[in-house]
Amino acid sequence: MPDKPHTQGRQTTLRKSDDRIVPLKREDQSRGSKPGNAGAGKAARPSRDSDDPSPTPSGGSSVLDRLDRITKRAESHPEEAFNNLFSLLNDELLWDAFRKLKRDKAPGVDGVTVDQYEEHLQENLQDLLARLHRGAYHPQPSLRCDIPKGNGKTRPLGIACVEDKIVQRAVVMILERIYEVDFYDLSYGFRPGRSCHQALSVLGQIISTRKVNWILDADIRGFFDNVCHERMVELLRHRIADPQMLALIGRFLKAGVMIDGRREDTDEGVPQGSVLSPLLANVYLHYVLDQWFEREVKPRLRGEAYMIRYADDFICAFELESDARRFQAVLPKRLARFSLEVAEEKTQLLRFGRFARRDCQRLGEGAPGTFAFLGFTHYCGQSRAKRFKLKRKTAKKKFQTKVRDLKNWLHLHLTTPLSEVWATLNAKLRGHYQYYGVNDNWPWLMKYRGMAKRLAFRWLNRRSQSKSKTWKEFYAYLDRFPLASPKKLTDLIATARSR
Repeated sequence: MPDKPHTQGRQTTLRKSDDRIVPLKREDQSRGSKPGNAGAGKAARPSRDSDDPSPTPSGGSSVLDRLDRITKRAESHPEEAFNNLFSLLNDELLWDAFRKLKRDKAPGVDGVTVDQYEEHLQENLQDLLARLHRGAYHPQPSLRCDIPKGNGKTRPLGIACVEDKIVQRAVVMILERIYEVDFYDLSYGFRPGRSCHQALSVLGQIISTRKVNWILDADIRGFFDNVCHERMVELLRHRIADPQMLALIGRFLKAGVMIDGRREDTDEGVPQGSVLSPLLANVYLHYVLDQWFEREVKPRLRGEAYMIRYADDFICAFELESDARRFQAVLPKRLARFSLEVAEEKTQLLRFGRFARRDCQRLGEGAPGTFAFLGFTHYCGQSRAKRFKLKRKTAKKKFQTKVRDLKNWLHLHLTTPLSEVWATLNAKLRGHYQYYGVNDNWPWLMKYRGMAKRLAFRWLNRRSQSKSKTWKEFYAYLDRFPLASPKKLTDLIATARSR
């Protein structure tokens, strides 16, 4: 059993050196008041679902106030490295991090669920805090789980333990205050207040209103599996000079993975599915791609150029073909410096934009090409006024994968009560409509609903040895218990205008 923290463990939450990051003003310290036990009792423990404020050390400001000051410091000193971040890992921040965890996630290698960890939450968090500050905390290996990608390959996911998720979430809450200031607007993946629809809307606005004639659709081969740990730490040092925080991140990178009960070392890459990985991936590509594109590439081009990135998926738009080809030639060299490579078979340069159809006809190239981004196939269409309009439809591979997943899910629930399956099926349909329900994609929404209806009919007739329903009876059942239908489309054009 790990040692329980002593009474001095509380003092690790505030240190005299904290003012190196954020100066503590005397009036802030004088206003602090010691929280009492009124209404709760000394035996009351924090609850994950509680709306009560996080515990704040006596005589000090809350950790959220200190995080806000870090944000202001990052904005006013864009080149400064922060050298005392580890002290922010206190009981208040760990408690806030725990409240952000989701209950319905699978446990890690220790088999402990969120509910089980919460049974002795206060004791567990105090013990975790003590081990963190005396250097005795070591992350456990993540549990490998392979998820089918739909193309015959699988995507490895790493499931961390609850305790590791808490620490990772706390680290993310600290580092986000620095890097959200640094990140460029072209980055949309796994960032607070940003979404796939926003990335799609901005890309559509760029193609429709800017000087765009060429699109480079590039793909990084196995990005999450090939991130160089040494390079990652080197890039983190630009803004983090705290050796304890860097060591903690290094422990997560080297924690290893459990595959079929066997532990394997992780010498490179970041595990997909962990809380910390998306932020680390964004930091890596911020320096490797975003900053390089904005500071070094664009000033050397003759025409306009734009980039939209969501995690490791990005699209580049160019005015001139010569600029696009120059960038396409230098991109593999840039990525190779950071142990990454371009997937040549998935990379294409195509004529695209307002004048693509005219230019293709003039040059005898046929119809303009298409490209896929965030699950949508983008193609050159026309509005009712016969003007250029960027249109989107569900990507064929994504559509086939969704149908196959729905078929497999129904097959696994042949003996599940009908009411439960029907409710979940409608929830799945509404989730599909919510994401893929965008301008010009209505036919593909109805196509997916039609496939779901046919699969549901076959599923009903396979629940018994004899055919249980005819199509007439099935439609009568649908009249009583209808399948969810799309209600409205998300207007990505209006979304871009409102930004």
